[in-house]
Amino acid sequence: MKKQKKQLIILLAVLLVLTAAIPGIRYFVEKQEEKSAEAAKLEQESKVLISGAYEDIVKFSYDYDGASYAFEKTGDTWQAADDPGRNLKEASIKNMLSGVTPLYVQQTIENVTDFGQYGLDQPERTITFETASASHILYVGDYNTLTGTCYVSLPSENRVYVVEQTVVTGFNQTYEDLTEPEEEDSAAEAPGGGEFSEESGSVEESGSVEESGSVEESGSVEENESVEESESVGESESVEESRSAEKGAGEN
Repeated sequence: MKKQKKQLIILLAVLLVLTAAIPGIRYFVEKQEEKSAEAAKLEQESKVLISGAYEDIVKFSYDYDGASYAFEKTGDTWQAADDPGRNLKEASIKNMLSGVTPLYVQQTIENVTDFGQYGLDQPERTITFETASASHILYVGDYNTLTGTCYVSLPSENRVYVVEQTVVTGFNQTYEDLTEPEEEDSAAEAPGGGEFSEESGSVEESGSVEESGSVEESGSVEENESVEESESVGESESVEESRSAEKGAGEN
């Protein structure tokens, strides 16, 4: 009996301890979940090298295939800096700039001392873009064809960033590539400078046919008249010969 009572007391004590510990356990679990969420958020944010949006950019430039291209925004319309009259493809420019605003990186290589191994000691290309509050310069290095990525860096940093290759190849466009095609005049012109009309040609052709038909008809009438006249002359000569023969017979 005493043994059972002692066991009951122990169970009650354990239960009291557990009951008192539940809030602490719950607090500990919640803190761990918060830390995990914060770590995940920091990891995600660390992948954004340059934040912002396409609408924030007011000016950008880049070099491609040995030539430089520069653009600036007037109101909501993009213009080529050295050729404002170009009618640019707004959708193509948006797709191009959306790759760098925001700019996501797949990997960050810290404490780089030899930029040459990434093709960034003398960058082949440079991409610049500005917002109302900041300007950014992006140096472009080598491509990794196996992973479909590219190495880039920022000025005055000892880091190299690995980005999607399309971030850079999106800027592989000339002025001509970004210009809307001109609308062609679909109206055909005649060789003499006047507009060609099939209907007019048909009418003229019809008139030629009618004229030809009239000529043929006229020729037929003249031929018929000639035949009739010849027949009349022949008939008249026959009548005269017959009369002369009768007259000679009467004299005999």
